[in-house]
Amino acid sequence: AGGASGVGAGGGGGGDAGEASSKGGGGGGEKGNATTTTAAAVASSSPSTRQAVKARAATAAKLRPSGKLVDHFSHIRQFSQAVENPSHGISRGAGNASLAAAAAAPTGIHPAVVRLAAHYSSGTITGGRARCMALLHTLKRVIGDFTTPADAKYAHALTTCVNSVVQHLQSARPMAVSMGNAVKSLKTHLARMSEEAPRSEDDARRKTLKHLEYFEQEKLVAAGRFIAEHGAAEVVDGDVIVTHGTSYHVREILFQAKRDGRRFHVTVVDSRPTLEGRHTLRRLLRAGIPCTYTMLPGLAYVLSKGGATKVLLGAAAVLANGTVVSRVGTAAVAAAASHLGIPVLVAAETCKFHERVQLDAVSNNELGNPDALVDVGGGAGAGAAGYGGIEGGVSSPPLQGWEEVERLSVLNLMYDTTPAGCVTAIVCESGLLEPTDVPSILR
Repeated sequence: AGGASGVGAGGGGGGDAGEASSKGGGGGGEKGNATTTTAAAVASSSPSTRQAVKARAATAAKLRPSGKLVDHFSHIRQFSQAVENPSHGISRGAGNASLAAAAAAPTGIHPAVVRLAAHYSSGTITGGRARCMALLHTLKRVIGDFTTPADAKYAHALTTCVNSVVQHLQSARPMAVSMGNAVKSLKTHLARMSEEAPRSEDDARRKTLKHLEYFEQEKLVAAGRFIAEHGAAEVVDGDVIVTHGTSYHVREILFQAKRDGRRFHVTVVDSRPTLEGRHTLRRLLRAGIPCTYTMLPGLAYVLSKGGATKVLLGAAAVLANGTVVSRVGTAAVAAAASHLGIPVLVAAETCKFHERVQLDAVSNNELGNPDALVDVGGGAGAGAAGYGGIEGGVSSPPLQGWEEVERLSVLNLMYDTTPAGCVTAIVCESGLLEPTDVPSILR
C-alpha cells in the first residue's frame, strides 16, 4: 500500500524487496550449517564457555528494537516514532521515520523538500492523490529555484537534484505509486530534453515546469473529474452503497451522483486505528447524503441484511495482475461482497497503475505506529496488574506496557491486497475496466 504510498518507492520497491527476500532465503542453508556447527562447538566446550554464549545470546535478544517484527514481516522497514521538531511545529508520529531524521537534510536539499518530508512522516498529508499533488507542487518550487552548476548540462544536473529529493522523501516515508510514476514521468522528460538541441536555462525550466503542470492537470485533476462522472453513472435510484475508510474519488463519485439527482444511501464501514471513515461520513452528511456508520465487525450484517447493492472502494495502487492495494480492511470488505455476489467497484486514476505483481500483503507493505492499535481510549483492562489492569480504581488501557511483554509484537499494517477475482471493475479516467485490462493500460 499507500505508498505506498507507501507501496514501495513509486511502487518499484516491491521487486527489489522480493529479490532481497529471495537472496536472503538462498542463504538459509549456509546459515543453518553455521548454526549447527556453532551448536556442536558450544556443546563440546566447557561449562563456562557455554554460559558465556548464553549470556551473549540473552544480551543480543534484549538489544532487539522494541516491537520489532520477526519472520514474515522482518523485511518491512520498521516504524520509528516521530519526535517533536520545533522548526516544523509537528509532533504526531504516523510515518516510518522520525521527524528529526526527516529534518536532517543533506546540504543542498531545498527547504520545501524538508517540510514536505516532515508532513509525510507526521501524517499531516495522507492519501496517494494528496501526497502526489504535494510532491508536484514541491518539485515546481525546487525547479523554479534550481540553477545549473558550471560546466554541467541542465537536464543531467536537474536529474541529480530530483534523485536527491526522492531519496530524502523516501527517508521519511515510502513513496506512493502515483508519486513514483510522477517522478518517472519527470525523469523521462529530462532524458528526452538532454537529447535535444541545447536551449537556454530559462527555456528549459519553463518547459520542465510545463511538463509538471501537464501531469498534475491531466493525470490528477482531469482524471479525478472523469472518474467522478464514470462512477456516478453506475449509481441508480435506490442503491445502498457500501464503502470503507476514506477516498477522494469515492467521495467525488457520490457527490456527482447526488448532483445528478440520484437517490441512494451510503453505508460507511470503518476500522481502527485510523478511523478514516469518520472523515467520509462528515463530508457525505454535509452534502445531504443519508448514511449509516458501522465498524468492520458489522460488515456481514450490512452486506447481507442491510440491502447493499454495490461496494465502492478507493485504492493506493492497482498492480499488473489486477491486485488492488488499499487501506487495510479493504480486502475484507471486497471479499465479503464478492462472496455475496455484490458488485465491487474500485476507483483509481491510471497513475496509480503499476507493472509490479503482488500476490499478498506480506512481501511489500508499510508499518504504522503500533501504539495506535494499543491506544483505544481507555476502558476495562485485560486483567493483569500493570498490563491492562486496574490499579487504584483507575482502569489502564488494554495492552499498556506491551513493549515489556516477552514474545509479543503489535502489528499495524497500513495496506492489504484485494485479488482481482474480488473486483468487478476498476473505475478510472478511461472508463470502467476489468482488472485483467490493467496490463493493456500499462503498455
